[in-house]
Amino acid sequence: MRTLFVAVILFLTFHIIRIDLGDGTIPLASFFGNEQPCEETKMESIHVTTIQGDTIESLFAMYPDPESTFVERLSAFYSLNPHLRNQELIGGLSVQLPLSETGQDNCN
Repeated sequence: MRTLFVAVILFLTFHIIRIDLGDGTIPLASFFGNEQPCEETKMESIHVTTIQGDTIESLFAMYPDPESTFVERLSAFYSLNPHLRNQELIGGLSVQLPLSETGQDNCN
């Protein structure tokens, strides 16, 4: 009888702990810490009018940004100019060139 009583107590204890870990107060405890305010990054950009023979690489060379890599800058270029994703630059086209980002991106 004592073994059955200990087994029931252990079963209830493990069941309560399992429920508490999954849905209860333990997972929610992490949400009550110090939260940082969310600061979104703002992309600085300049408007440039292209001439015949310009490429993205030549525009990046004329307006350098030492704080970002080429891949980051190319991704930002296509996010600012989505209409240029599948076409080449032509003369007289007004495009936005990305520069360094201001602020910190700590938003999740």
